[in-house]
This record gives sequence, C-alpha cells and structure tokens, in this order.
Amino acid sequence: MIKMNRTEEPTFLKENKKKWTKKYIKTGKWNSKWYGKSRELLIILKKTTDFHCAFCDDVLSPKGSAKGQIEHFRPKEKYKLLSFSWINLFPICEMCNSTKSDNFDILLLRSDSQNFDFANWFYFDLKTFEIKPNKLNSEWKRAEKTIEIYGFNKQEKLERRAFVFENREQNLSAFRFM
Repeated sequence: MIKMNRTEEPTFLKENKKKWTKKYIKTGKWNSKWYGKSRELLIILKKTTDFHCAFCDDVLSPKGSAKGQIEHFRPKEKYKLLSFSWINLFPICEMCNSTKSDNFDILLLRSDSQNFDFANWFYFDLKTFEIKPNKLNSEWKRAEKTIEIYGFNKQEKLERRAFVFENREQNLSAFRFM
C-alpha cells in the first residue's frame, strides 16, 4: 500500500454529493459516470498517490499499465450514505477493485491514515514477491485482512511485481556502465 496524501475535497463533489446520494438512495441505480465527473475525480484521486493504486501500489495510467478506478472503501451498496463521500474514495487498480468487490471488514487498513507507513504493517518478500503482514506490529491481523480482501498475493500480482523488479534491476545495471 502506498501512502495516500488526501487533498481537499473537490468543489464539484462538495456541491453535489448530497443531491447525488439522495438520488442513488431513492432510485437504487448507480450512475457509473458520476454525472460526467468520474473521469475528473479519478485524475484527482490518482494524483494523491502519484498515480499508484492506493492498495497494491501498481502504477496507474497514464504512467502505468492499469487505467485505474474509483474505490468505495466502504462499499456503496452497503453504505449508501458514503457513496459520494470524499473520505470513502480511493484510486484503485481494476484487479484490487474486482477482488475486493463489495467486501468490507472493520480491520481493513486505510492508506490515507495520518500515520500510515507500509513498513509498520507489511514487508515485501523479495524471493516470492509476496506482501506479508509485519508481525512485529501487535495489530498485524489488520494487515493480513487487507492482504486477503484486496488479493495482494494473487498470481497475476506476483507476476507483475516480479516483472517490475526484474526490469528495475536491468535498468539499474544499464546505468552502472554509462
């Protein structure tokens, strides 16, 4: 997970969230285009993590491989009042979003927490490319639950990390000989 530096709530969200929430609750239908603002909101959210998934840390486009989506930390289907709440929204890759789906657990970690630091909660196994809970933290079960619900160690994610790591090593060795 990458630390998310949450900015001030976008004006268009602040001005419309009550109306949009009422409409969603009344109709039960989700406006996937966010009333024409989803693209703009996603760009704002991506900037808070330097274009990384707030959960698995994969690089999101335009810089990376994954386009990115808007994550409702507390699922909009279960927590309708939080559907358009700025503090409930995160930039996420499609794989993390589809794995989590509408699952939620109170133990889940938030990368926008004031004192969030990856090393306090997780460690990266360079042999297996897995993300594992840091059991030196007395609340390590929170990290374990986050890994499970977002699918941090799915085979595709392990392969992506291995690819990125191997290419990083090749790029670094190229600089040594220049």
